Amino acid sequence: MPMPQTRSQRDMKLALNLVSSLERADQETKNIYGGLCHNFPVMVMQSGLCQAVAFSADKASGDGNRAKAHQKLLEHVGAILEIKGDLLPSLQTVPALTYMHHTHRVLDSWVFFKRFAKSVLKVEAGGGDAS
Repeated sequence: MPMPQTRSQRDMKLALNLVSSLERADQETKNIYGGLCHNFPVMVMQSGLCQAVAFSADKASGDGNRAKAHQKLLEHVGAILEIKGDLLPSLQTVPALTYMHHTHRVLDSWVFFKRFAKSVLKVEAGGGDAS
């Protein structure tokens, strides 16, 4: 019988799988995504989860590598929070306690995304810009 895993262990495994899925992407998309991984927690802490997601949703609506990177970021936030479908409306309608829980979940798990952006995608902290 397998041993139960902690939430942190599950998040680390999920983050590794999600970040590794970008290994075949072009280098510019990887660099932008890696930069977003390093900057996203700061945006969440400064502006809140909803505003950080709204920023990425706006950037994801375009074309090109920057839009692809923001789309992946939103997919990965949704995967961590186990939200299927459109992330922003889901976050806008949850009760305050759930919203606070989601914020903590993202911040706790995003450490792994930052680490794997560096180790798997080879993107340093200054490797991509968040805009």
